[in-house]
Amino acid sequence: MNIKPETIILARESRGYTQKELAVLLGVEQGTISKIEKGLLEPSENLLSQIIDKLDYPVSFFCESFIRVQGHYRKKISMPVNKFKSCEAKMTIAEKHFSLLHDAVELPIINIPNWDIEKNGSPEMAAIFLRERWRMPKGRIDNLTKILEDNGVIVIHLDLGDLDALSTFSETRQPILFLNKRRTSDRIRFNLAHELAHFVLHWGMKVSEERDVETEANQFASEFLMPTRDIEQYLTRLNLEKLAELKRYWKTSMKSIVKKAYTLGTMTKDQYYYLNKQFNYLGYGKGEPELFPAENASLFTEILNLYLTELNYSKEELSKLLKVSVSEIDSLYFGKPIVRFSILK
Repeated sequence: MNIKPETIILARESRGYTQKELAVLLGVEQGTISKIEKGLLEPSENLLSQIIDKLDYPVSFFCESFIRVQGHYRKKISMPVNKFKSCEAKMTIAEKHFSLLHDAVELPIINIPNWDIEKNGSPEMAAIFLRERWRMPKGRIDNLTKILEDNGVIVIHLDLGDLDALSTFSETRQPILFLNKRRTSDRIRFNLAHELAHFVLHWGMKVSEERDVETEANQFASEFLMPTRDIEQYLTRLNLEKLAELKRYWKTSMKSIVKKAYTLGTMTKDQYYYLNKQFNYLGYGKGEPELFPAENASLFTEILNLYLTELNYSKEELSKLLKVSVSEIDSLYFGKPIVRFSILK
């Protein structure tokens, strides 16, 4: 078998194991795992079989070539290294799956322009420009996910722990947006708009070190979801009851609405701080009440279903193509739970 050491690292990280934890599971020294992953030690057939069994991927997975995803992450990610690597590995595998499947379907034309802030104007101006380019109606956006998919962005929901989202490109240069499916509906929407900003403002652009790309993305997202000319008249005399009504309509968080009002000057600093204190008291920092349903990404699921219907693939054949088990496909992309057993406490 032509096992590639880097795939053992990828599989281990996708399962959330450190080298030490995998070594404990296998009853070997950590140094043994380290040497195997660095290609310095050829594992015995028995040990290799145990590694494959514990990491729960078919043998073919370990013979595949993968390109690690790269993209725009939030500047301050307070995640343990192994959890961050686990998210990165999951996205790398999902991106590979898309690359293996995409050639059988005709995808929407990519319609993501670049906007040079230093030449063309602010992030807010970029948001207005894009809404006009995409011929979007005034006011709120009913389904942002569908709009992105219609313009060539592949949206994939995964369990990403404490990571919000990532914007990147596939091996075939298709824009891909990974979202944490565990986030609240309003946060998912804002993350969509935030990562869209990275595609428009930052990917493929020369960005000076003095610029704060995360602030720029937030400014773009706020204006894209809540155009000033449409929402400003409603941002006066705000209280929790009115904020809940605005949230239901605009499908954005109450905190983002308050931030918008403060930025536009329709509330004072004291009012801004008072409402944020109320949010903290109510525990909204960990997640606001769900006042509207979360959006579902459909394009990637439709690609998978096309293989299972029109192309007459069985799930077993699809699992061979993607080099993961049927239960893994169900868990990743069709929302079905998968149960694994571990001796780690």
